[in-house]
Amino acid sequence: MNQLPLKLPEAFKFSVQFLTRIPLGKHSQYEPDLAAAAVVWYGVVGLLMGSVLAISGWILTDWINLPSLLVAALVLTIWVMITGALHLDGVGDCGDALMGGHTPERMLEIMKDTNCGIGAIVSVTLLLLVKFSALIILLEEGSWYLLLFAPVMARVILTLVLLYLPYLRSNGLATQLHSHLNAKEIITAGSLLSLSLILIWFQGFMVALIASGVGYLLIHRSLIKPLKGTTGDIYGTVVEVTEAAVLIGLVAAL
Repeated sequence: MNQLPLKLPEAFKFSVQFLTRIPLGKHSQYEPDLAAAAVVWYGVVGLLMGSVLAISGWILTDWINLPSLLVAALVLTIWVMITGALHLDGVGDCGDALMGGHTPERMLEIMKDTNCGIGAIVSVTLLLLVKFSALIILLEEGSWYLLLFAPVMARVILTLVLLYLPYLRSNGLATQLHSHLNAKEIITAGSLLSLSLILIWFQGFMVALIASGVGYLLIHRSLIKPLKGTTGDIYGTVVEVTEAAVLIGLVAAL
């Protein structure tokens, strides 16, 4: 990985293609070292996603003058489409695990099950309902620009979880990714994450920071601590719950 600086442009393209459905040229072939280098850009990709959401809210509200309820539904639809529901799948699996798993071993087994149980349906539905309700309030207050925060903070937290917490699976894409992360990438990731935070340093930053911390603590207590590590499903849940927590925090601060 001593060629990390040379990989940064290609890694940015891979991170956009991996985390979003935003078209960005020919799809990059998966390589563990490229996937590890792409972690550097997660915060910046979150900034890109937040910009799309904020601009969409602005256009639909101020230019087209649609009602806030409809704009909230459309923005949430765009949000899900941007990610391809990548992280919602993790929320569903973790919801099933929390509802039906009474031991760590059973929870991990349920997460691997491709069937969708009642826990998945309830958790995904409630999470989307929270996001939708928060979006309505933010848009009614003309605070569409605050939509920038949630995707950024969620991917900042995701990056830190990837870098510093153990991964539980012995196989899979994330296992390969972890084996290719090193100290140099951690330093570079930290620098770019700091840059992405500086770019959004205006009213609401501290609220978003605190809310994202609360969201993470909720996941840590209910999933990471009992399991003593993370999985791909927990990564998705970290993103979605952090986004919802940030939206709640921003609404509370209005």
